[in-house]
Amino acid sequence: MKSRQFIVSVLAACAVALAGCGPVHLVASANIPPPLVVKIPIGVALFLPPDFSQYVHQEERWSTKWQVELGAAQTEGVKRLITAMFEHVVTVDSVNAGTQIDGIAAILEPSIEEYAFVTPRDAGSSFYAVSIKYRVNVYLPDGKLADSWGFTGYGSAPAAGLSSAPPLAAATAVAMRDAGAKLAVEFREQAVVRGLLPQEPTADDGPAPPAPSDQSAGEAESEEAESGEAVQLEPQSDSESSATSEAPTGDAQSESATETQRDEQPALEDEPALEDEAADDGKEAAGAHPGDF
Repeated sequence: MKSRQFIVSVLAACAVALAGCGPVHLVASANIPPPLVVKIPIGVALFLPPDFSQYVHQEERWSTKWQVELGAAQTEGVKRLITAMFEHVVTVDSVNAGTQIDGIAAILEPSIEEYAFVTPRDAGSSFYAVSIKYRVNVYLPDGKLADSWGFTGYGSAPAAGLSSAPPLAAATAVAMRDAGAKLAVEFREQAVVRGLLPQEPTADDGPAPPAPSDQSAGEAESEEAESGEAVQLEPQSDSESSATSEAPTGDAQSESATETQRDEQPALEDEPALEDEAADDGKEAAGAHPGDF
């Protein structure tokens, strides 16, 4: 009985080894639902280069050849996403062809930069892990490159059975879906930050400042009137001070009266002189003898 179990275990191990040595070929599929986002109200042209639409990843690891076809799945997923994100989308054959179309604000060109995966044998775990690095080039309507934005999708799936293709395909689909979600959610923010799209007002911006009411306007006018009166009062105080400064003081009045008295004094002194002359004449007249005449 024990020998029989041992034989079964050996046969299973050999089957796993043989499966690991055989080539692994899979065609990726991505079930990317339309994103629940508000459409950007502009028109864009979408250029899907052959390197993207026909992309195939090939490598050899642990004496096993791996071939993963991603082109068809990611092309379908990008078309669905871009159509859901923008108001108007036109597919073109080149960036130059996009410049010939009227009514578009940008030309989008997606590309894949890297596809990487980890098997349970690589990581010593029971999961397959996949990462896909994408990039979107944004061109202006005249064909000049305006910006380039990179993003990465991640996915994993548990190992199941002796075949590597199904779990790797599941992990790849999750990674493509994660990348699509990042494109749908973050593209608008990146475009606004980099000045490709106008910024829209949000609730964080707060309400606009209220217009001044009639009462506030009346109070402002009253304050202006009071300030005007204060300004008018200042010249009056200056004139009063000027009049006060120009008015003669007590000392000045005394000096003026003294000068006046000095001017009038000779006239008063002349009168006693006339009286003295009259007295002398009287004396002479009194002392004269009749014979003298």
